[in-house]
Amino acid sequence: MDQLLLPYLQARDESERQQLLDELLKVHAAPVVRETLRRKLGFYVSAQGINPRNQDAEDAYQESMTRVLQLLHDLGASSPKTEIDSFEHYVGRIATNICVDFLRAKSPVRTRLKDSFRDLFHRHKDLVSWEYEDEILCGFAVWRNTNKTLLSNQRASDMEIELQTFQAARFAHEDVRTVPLPRVVAKIFDWIGGPVEIDTLVRIMATLFDVKDRPIESLDDDTKPLLETRFAASALRSDSALQAKELRSRLWQVVKRLPPEQRDAFSFTFEDDDGEDLFTVLLSSGIVTLLELARVFGRSVEQIILLAERMPMDTPTVVAELNTSRENVYKWRFRAIQRLEAELLPPRKKK
Repeated sequence: MDQLLLPYLQARDESERQQLLDELLKVHAAPVVRETLRRKLGFYVSAQGINPRNQDAEDAYQESMTRVLQLLHDLGASSPKTEIDSFEHYVGRIATNICVDFLRAKSPVRTRLKDSFRDLFHRHKDLVSWEYEDEILCGFAVWRNTNKTLLSNQRASDMEIELQTFQAARFAHEDVRTVPLPRVVAKIFDWIGGPVEIDTLVRIMATLFDVKDRPIESLDDDTKPLLETRFAASALRSDSALQAKELRSRLWQVVKRLPPEQRDAFSFTFEDDDGEDLFTVLLSSGIVTLLELARVFGRSVEQIILLAERMPMDTPTVVAELNTSRENVYKWRFRAIQRLEAELLPPRKKK
């Protein structure tokens, strides 16, 4: 049994047991659930499990925590019948199952595509899947148990953008949707060059096949709190003014390299913990000038000044400013934050 659980299981009075239960839920379970929902579904909930703009996110969080609570009650009620080597791993699996159930209900077409992949990997000797650190990876059979690098979130996002180029190069005279699945998957693996999480493969293939499902309300305004919790809180509020300026400068270097639509969708909605917009943060730190902002964003200085007066913008305002759809703004901002996380934040260790 995980040493983390032993104090709770061995508690001698109800007051001590309740205190230890609260600690297990708040300190150890909740962060794992929140991270799993973010990684699997793009859902954000606050430390209190709240997301007023996304009821699905709150429901998934509450369902996960309820199952964890039931598990702990069952363990404490009698001699444990379940041997748990790692409590946090177990919590991650509970939350992952919630995500799978959610996707099956909301995205039946993608679920069928994923099931097709599982069947393919079971039948095909050269295309396989395997479990690694609680994730299902897939690729060529020769990649299993090798040091091939796992496809990063940033590279996966880049590839989604580059799919038209891939399709033109690999299936120039064919309708990719009529090509046998094993050949398409093999071409994708050859293009990727290393193992990939099966959920990432599903996302790439769904885009390639133009698979449509009911939209999942995950890529919403709550990508902004995600950045605040992981980047703004650590990078924009530094103990050292010099260090803070350096981190903001790094942020600006990444923002400049983003595709224009991602750059704008992220920049126009950015808000730090003090309520300052991105232009104000950068200008007040001496990192950029109005002329540089005008050059990077392809606008005049006067237009930049007018933009700054309206920032941070809400999503409807960005939709109008960029003359696009709400879904595109969600998608562009989410992909921008994926790249920012990949380049600016240290990789998180798997639980």
